[in-house]
Amino acid sequence: MELIETMHVTNGNIKNFNYHLERVKKAYEYFKWKFDEKEWVIKLTSSRFQVPGSKFQVSKDEFRLRITYSYNGIRNIETFPIQKREFNKFKVIDINFDYFLKKKNRKHFSILHSKFSAFDEFILIKNGLVTDTTISNLAFFDSKEWLTPKYPLLKGTKRAELIEKGVLKEINIHTSDLKYFEKMAMINAILGFYVIEEFDIIR
Repeated sequence: MELIETMHVTNGNIKNFNYHLERVKKAYEYFKWKFDEKEWVIKLTSSRFQVPGSKFQVSKDEFRLRITYSYNGIRNIETFPIQKREFNKFKVIDINFDYFLKKKNRKHFSILHSKFSAFDEFILIKNGLVTDTTISNLAFFDSKEWLTPKYPLLKGTKRAELIEKGVLKEINIHTSDLKYFEKMAMINAILGFYVIEEFDIIR
């Protein structure tokens, strides 16, 4: 079993590093693996850190950092440029699988993107409740406050930060509620809090 953790690096700093580290710790606890916190801190927070063979350097560039890890610690570190994308057309999809750990194997999501390539993203529904997209947590604005699904597929680090700061309120959001929201937002470590004011949600 290989897991991944995706982090946003800018100006030599990993955003929300402590939130990422906490999620990694929970994954190690779940599998009863031995967690070497020192390995993660030293390899990922040094200002001199540079991925071998990469043109990106933490001290100068903004990029996406992907760490692959398993029972024996960090197995691979990769860097990717951050690509800007537009998200406006969403398809509602009912699912019956779990994704509470950030697994490297994302075959369930790959199948959706292959089958419904005309859509920018998907709003995933489980047991009648809104969860996530394939790449992010979700939030919706009801003219008064921002609401986020109480039971996402994966508890994201940026979502955790926004809940702690009181920006988001956790509630159950049903499929039938989607038509009433004025705005929506996609939330993850790379997008941050990405607000979308014009969108189509197709059942």
